[in-house]
Amino acid sequence: MKCYASILFGMLLIGTGLMRAIEAQAFKPNAFWFCLVTGLLAIGAGYLFRLGKSRAGVLVAVTTSALVISFYMYCLITQPEKDATYRVCVALLAGFAELSLVLLPNKIDQPTK
Repeated sequence: MKCYASILFGMLLIGTGLMRAIEAQAFKPNAFWFCLVTGLLAIGAGYLFRLGKSRAGVLVAVTTSALVISFYMYCLITQPEKDATYRVCVALLAGFAELSLVLLPNKIDQPTK
């Protein structure tokens, strides 16, 4: 499940970079490249989970999620009149969801009888 969540998070990040260009009706290279790089990192984390490299996947996914959350929170706090958009809200919610899903344990230990 972690691999699919990370891949979906990566695709959503790439989509938010493209949405910025659509909102502004002009190419925004900073938003595009930031979202493309972080999206590809998240997709890479998903493939690491799929290959069974869970620790590496968690490290990449947590780093990517923390980067996205901290950047968008900084933008939202410092320039709310400019960055208080649905795109930023979706990226923040997805970042917190990714962080929560990745840090969940794989199996819940059942008490033995």
